[in-house]
Formats: sequence, structure tokens, C-alpha cells
Amino acid sequence: MSKVSLIIPVYRVRDQIVRCLDSVLAQTLDDLEIVLVDDHGPDDSMAVARRHLASYTGPKQFRFTETPCNSGPGAARNIGIQQATGRYVAFLDSDDTLDPAFCQRLVEAAEKADADIACGAISFDMPDGSSTLRHNPPVQDGPFEGAVKRHYLRRFKSYFTTYLYRRNMLVENGILFPGTHSAEDSCFLICSLLAAQRIARDDKALYHYAIQPSSISNRKDPSRWKSRLESFRTMEAFARSKGLYKRYRGVIRLMIFKKGYLLAARDFLSNNLSK
Repeated sequence: MSKVSLIIPVYRVRDQIVRCLDSVLAQTLDDLEIVLVDDHGPDDSMAVARRHLASYTGPKQFRFTETPCNSGPGAARNIGIQQATGRYVAFLDSDDTLDPAFCQRLVEAAEKADADIACGAISFDMPDGSSTLRHNPPVQDGPFEGAVKRHYLRRFKSYFTTYLYRRNMLVENGILFPGTHSAEDSCFLICSLLAAQRIARDDKALYHYAIQPSSISNRKDPSRWKSRLESFRTMEAFARSKGLYKRYRGVIRLMIFKKGYLLAARDFLSNNLSK
């Protein structure tokens, strides 16, 4: 069993995939299983990835798989989760990169605290070379229940790629990305946070998010607002099914209002009323 299964959906990233893979090859943690999931984009991204890795003979293990047809990043990540064998699972988008110590630091934090989930910081990198650093909410390593969980969820950020997830926690709770195309990452992360009993935090462990004007999140989609609301309905249904809704009802409702309804209204206005 590998220490970490790093899941990378691959779609229309011909010009970015090599940079992404180089950051994986540079990881100081060698006990990695990297699962590249081809989501059938219009270019030869996966072929470029295969060629770049063809001569690699190091300890990191690369696996190639695919979605049945173009299905979106959530579905691609689900295939990765289902095929992963590592103790932990992490996610990397194929146009982003990782700090060399990203996996190592999060594994060390998770193991020290015996955590179900561990988080690091994120750097939003602009095309002009500037960057902005952002952190997840502060939290003490250790038990993640009651008031501690409520406090964290009230300050929740949708930085799901900054986290390391214990794979058994995901499998035992049936946590996957919903079949929506907006806020599916928020749904997955909130469900994971609700299920987690212990948490750890590393103030660095940088995930580098590349700001791309042509990214999926920046494209016009008149139905995005509906998809966002469906993602949050899925999260609420998960909380109810696991007996967590009553205990965390107040903060769940707050997240649905702030991250669901308010942002759905923003999505509707920006995608349907703008010229």
C-alpha cells in the first residue's frame, strides 16, 4: 500500500501537464501512487503525459485510467478514488502544481495527529508572476468534533485540493463527488469535514493554483446556479444520512445559505444577465 494516492484528472491541459507532472516528480515523498484519469479532452494531454513519464524509473508509481466519456472533473476524481490503494488520498488539478514538500508535510501532520484529514495553505498564482497566499481556518491538531468543528465550518473555504484525506474514511462513509458541475468540490470537502473525527493543519504545504482565464470555473454556464444548489442538497442529504444534521444543523444551514443560495444568485446574475 502506498502512503498517498495522488489523483489527477486530465483534460485539455496540453501546455500545462508537463509542469504539473514535474512538480509531482519533485515531491520529497517517494511513496506515492499517482493516478492520472483521462477525461477525454479535445487535445492530446494524456499522450503528452505518457511521453513525459516514459523514461521515469524512480520509486513513484504512475497509473493511467480514464472516464468512459468526457464527464467532468468530479467524475474523473471519483474514478481515481475508486481505484486508489494508498492510505491517504490527495487531489491535484492538471494545470496546477505542488510545493515539493506538499505530500510529505501533510502526511507527517496527519500521522502525528492520527488525523482523518489534514490541510495546508494555497497560493493563487497569477499569469504575471504575482501570487496571493491563503490559509484554511485555524484549528488545533487533534479531535474534530462539536464546537471545534462548528467553528471551523463557519469559516469554511472551498480549498479542497489543500487537504489530505484518509482513504478509509472516504470509503467507509461513501464520500464521492456529486454528479454536478458546480460546487461539487465544496460538497465533497464539507462531507469529508463532517465525517472526520480528527484533523491536522500545516501552515505551509503549498498547493499552487494557477489562475487561468480559460478555466472551467470562468466559463459561462446559464445552469451553474442550479448545479450549485444541487451540490448543497447532496451535502445536506449526506449529513442527514450519517446522523450529523441535527448536531450541526446551524452551521450546515449557514453554509447552504452563504455558499449555496447567495453564490447561486451570483452565478445566475453573472451567467444569465450579463452582456
